[in-house]
Amino acid sequence: MKKFIAVLLCVAALVGVLVFLNDTFFNPQDTDLDPYGNEKALKNNKQYNFLIMGHDRKASLTDVMMLVSFDTAEGKAVVMQIPRDTYVEYEDHTYHKINGVYNHCIGLAKEAEAEDAGLEACVMTADFIAKAFNVKIHYSAVMDLDGFGQIVDAIGGVRMDVPYDMKYEDSAQDLYIDLEEGEQTLTGDEAEQFVRYRSGYLNADLGRGDAQKMFMAAFINSFKENVNVFTLNAVAKEIYNNLTTDIGVRDMIRIAFKAMDADLSDITMLTAPGGLASSYYVLNKDSLAKVLEESFNIFEDELSYDNVDTDVLFSYEGDPAMMAVYDRPADEINYNKHNAEDVSKEEINVPLK
Repeated sequence: MKKFIAVLLCVAALVGVLVFLNDTFFNPQDTDLDPYGNEKALKNNKQYNFLIMGHDRKASLTDVMMLVSFDTAEGKAVVMQIPRDTYVEYEDHTYHKINGVYNHCIGLAKEAEAEDAGLEACVMTADFIAKAFNVKIHYSAVMDLDGFGQIVDAIGGVRMDVPYDMKYEDSAQDLYIDLEEGEQTLTGDEAEQFVRYRSGYLNADLGRGDAQKMFMAAFINSFKENVNVFTLNAVAKEIYNNLTTDIGVRDMIRIAFKAMDADLSDITMLTAPGGLASSYYVLNKDSLAKVLEESFNIFEDELSYDNVDTDVLFSYEGDPAMMAVYDRPADEINYNKHNAEDVSKEEINVPLK
């Protein structure tokens, strides 16, 4: 558990680093190919999608998974969190949570004696998500989750307003949370306490997901304010030591300087639309199609209910409760969409029990 939290720092840093991508540094050659390799007409040739994951080394479960879109012409980004308990069917697996897909791909990559099983599994997972969502994913990254405190401390801490007193102890997890309400600069240890806290939230993991939005916005803001040419290398070193990706590291470091101009108002954060049913988080197909079309579709062919998740991988047709969430009309679904600037101003409600 302790390791998985560090990915939020890495994701936040990556968002900051990549928000102001431009074609001088980044220009994939196969942009006009859809997830199945078919050439398609583009409606936006300046937008690129990334799958970013974070896993625990021991289990390789991606307890953090985010689909991130960058419009390099507009300088805008969308970050969609995919809850770790999202139901999904893949091959003949009996573990149906989406955080197990990467672990499964690791096994396949090792069986195939891949030169870099982690990287191969990263690409395989992105390919699976791309085909299920029917969106182009240009690049993917999976982050090992060591170095949490070092990343926070490398940028001089994270300045944020802690919304509540957070008190919790669990010796079995070596978890001791003791934070006071109010504006403060969190050290690496204190930031870990904030992000790990969930016992007091009414919606448990979903509540923690919204709190993580608050933290990412605060991290990006602190990154922008504190990181300069003298500290950038130290921050980059902490991130890239825990990163496996098919993105060129040199290009990412070069464009990191642009992150210092990042505007939180240009970053949208949301949770993949859905709801809870039968111990899973079940995606809502109609809402998902609308979000994917609005924020992640680079092709002229419109995404809709009929061409997203055509194999019904994100629900079990034999479970009425799950199908009720999956097939609910989009206007009945709330997917917690926020502007990062609003999140940083604490205009996000994470209700307590």
